[in-house]
Amino acid sequence: MKDEAQSGYKPVQDDVLKTLGLAVITGQGVERLLSSCLTFPLHGEPLQTVEQLQILLERHSKATLGQLLNALRKRVDLHPTFDDKLDRFLQYRNVIAHRLHDVPGGLDLHSDEGRGRLKAFLLQYMDDGQTVSMVLLGVLREWAKQEGISIPSEHHLSQQMQDHLDANVVPNLDALIRSKELGSKPKGSNTD
Repeated sequence: MKDEAQSGYKPVQDDVLKTLGLAVITGQGVERLLSSCLTFPLHGEPLQTVEQLQILLERHSKATLGQLLNALRKRVDLHPTFDDKLDRFLQYRNVIAHRLHDVPGGLDLHSDEGRGRLKAFLLQYMDDGQTVSMVLLGVLREWAKQEGISIPSEHHLSQQMQDHLDANVVPNLDALIRSKELGSKPKGSNTD
């Protein structure tokens, strides 16, 4: 009873609300990764001054997810399945951020069915975010490797995640994301 009194919700409702909080954090992480990819490996031209970098960082930090995705699509060609995942991620993100009552079936924390629908929606969003994050991390890691930048990963990526990136993501980067410059590979791609 103490938990219910503190939050005002039942434990089953709190569980869904915690998932909502994790979904918000997931979305912010994806946006940050996308911004980093657009600032560094997918920028398109070498950064020559600190001022250029500061302008890019400021521009991308203020951009909406939709603006970041539009910038991405101008710079690269995306595999249709990955592009669809990005579209769904954006749509779900906008529902979570702006119109939570528009979750399919409506927002309902009071019934098992309503909580189930909301949680399934949030879990799909986080699953899409995981996939998008893995691709963006692959691009960033491969770009850093090509540029001779050592990225300490012990605090950011588990060995299992690094192994997953190396075995499943990096070999498929060319199929998922390809620079529009003469059909060349993105700077984060390492296959010949």
